[in-house]
Amino acid sequence: DEPKQLRSNLSQDTLKHLPDILQLVNYTLPFAIVQRGQTFPESLATQYEDTFLFDSSVQTSIVLQYFCSPSSALQSFDQWIQQRLLWWRKYASDPAQISCSELETLNENTSRAFIQCQFPWGQDNVEEIISRGSNPVSDLQETTKVKLQCANGNKSYTPHLIECSTVLEHCLMACLCDAYTESTAQTGKKSLPTEKLNLHPKIAPYKLSIVSSSKSRSNEIQEVASYLNKDLRNAGIDVFHAKDSLSVEDQFIRNDMMGLPYTAILSEGTLDSGTIELRNKDTTLKEKIHLTQLKEIILKNIDF
Repeated sequence: DEPKQLRSNLSQDTLKHLPDILQLVNYTLPFAIVQRGQTFPESLATQYEDTFLFDSSVQTSIVLQYFCSPSSALQSFDQWIQQRLLWWRKYASDPAQISCSELETLNENTSRAFIQCQFPWGQDNVEEIISRGSNPVSDLQETTKVKLQCANGNKSYTPHLIECSTVLEHCLMACLCDAYTESTAQTGKKSLPTEKLNLHPKIAPYKLSIVSSSKSRSNEIQEVASYLNKDLRNAGIDVFHAKDSLSVEDQFIRNDMMGLPYTAILSEGTLDSGTIELRNKDTTLKEKIHLTQLKEIILKNIDF
């Protein structure tokens, strides 16, 4: 038996599903196929001539293959470049650090562009958008002997392929580098240097932290905190609920370092009147609300 070769990307693996997908959509364009999986590149630095901090032999690749008619291919390619650039900038702490490379023509049928982020070591590629023309589909048709053409009236044509690809680990690195900032925090009478993650609420692992500002009636407050924790989690809101002895200010600093967008502060007033304070990480301002409003406010602010 011939030794199996580890895949270096998902392009061919994804493309092989085209015959079945075409039947499902009744040979109607446009449509897209998305796949995620592990790949084993020989060297990312060799592949893209990048200077990435790490050059792992195993990575989690994500590829989107968009199939369209040849007549709309150029416009679709431009739209995908703009949409991907807008997506990266939407979730960036500093959108100015996200840019698009100049369009590169590889051959008569193939052009590509890269979404680039600014890293501590310089600018680097985080996503590739490439227009491959109709050759990949034609080659697959020849190999499988299955008709892969679409019709438009009396005319038939081979679908044009536009592909967006990235690596999950590189996306994570880009998000962390973009979100990381250093500032100062006031702890009592001292002003101390601190680190902060300005993560977009949509991609922050935890959306909210629950803390208590009261030492008395702590058992009752913990019961309210546990109820809120369960209720918010059932609504799909990831909550960080740490039962520790840190002061409220120190918990604010820790939450900012973790990139938590909001902190709910419970007090004796919560038990007496149902009011809590909601702290916004970006502004550090606190808003007094009723605890029944908390879920609605968080969902509204993270659902962009």
